[in-house]
Amino acid sequence: MLLTDGVPNDDEALKVYEAAILDVANTERIELAAKLDLALEEISEEVLDVLLDHTRASDPQSTVRRTLGVSDVVVSAPMRRWHAVHTLETVYRDAFNNQLNDRYHAKFQEYHRLSKDAREHTFRFGIGLALTPIPKAVPPTFTFVAGLLLETIYYVQVSWVSPSGQEGAPSDVTTFDSPVGSLPVVTAVNPPALATGFNVYVGLSPDSMALQTATPVPVGQSFTLATTGVAAGRAPGMGQSADYYVVGGPMMRRG
Repeated sequence: MLLTDGVPNDDEALKVYEAAILDVANTERIELAAKLDLALEEISEEVLDVLLDHTRASDPQSTVRRTLGVSDVVVSAPMRRWHAVHTLETVYRDAFNNQLNDRYHAKFQEYHRLSKDAREHTFRFGIGLALTPIPKAVPPTFTFVAGLLLETIYYVQVSWVSPSGQEGAPSDVTTFDSPVGSLPVVTAVNPPALATGFNVYVGLSPDSMALQTATPVPVGQSFTLATTGVAAGRAPGMGQSADYYVVGGPMMRRG
């Protein structure tokens, strides 16, 4: 996924690092969603600062970096961890300021250190850049045509695809209640300028999403589910991978 696609972690992901985080946020009336957004904003600012001030000779988009911002930055595993622990740092900072509780202060210091380490590791690993960034798709629209299927609730995602086959992050899972004797028709909306088509993933539950399109559906066209129902296919991915990694001065090609 791209750094501009949305927060890399959610509440459940934070629980991997801190099992009690939901209870702490509830007790101290801290909005986790706001903290996740704040951490993303602060990380984005630091990444942009590095790209602007420390890697001009190696950034392939250095001449337009101020215009691009971080719209072509790919979220790496180290960056995802940085976002998680930095979010927890901001939560416990607020919790400590609310209560001046030594336990919260110790947690704040712990996650402050982990956030600093994760930041340094992210920049050592490298800032991944996509030469053809494909943003995350928004949820599609639905209609239906006559068919022979039973009344069914379908779970659907779509993702945009570039001319070179790069696939962006899939949309959030949305549902469509198809009446008896009908087939769902899926249309992707708000295509990014670089997209030439979209993939469609359908499942009978959120955990069974499968690719239904043998080739991407051209922009402006729609996809109709086969009369045989949901077909087997690969699961949705996490979005495109980086083409380059910028590490301080030098730039490394993927692979």
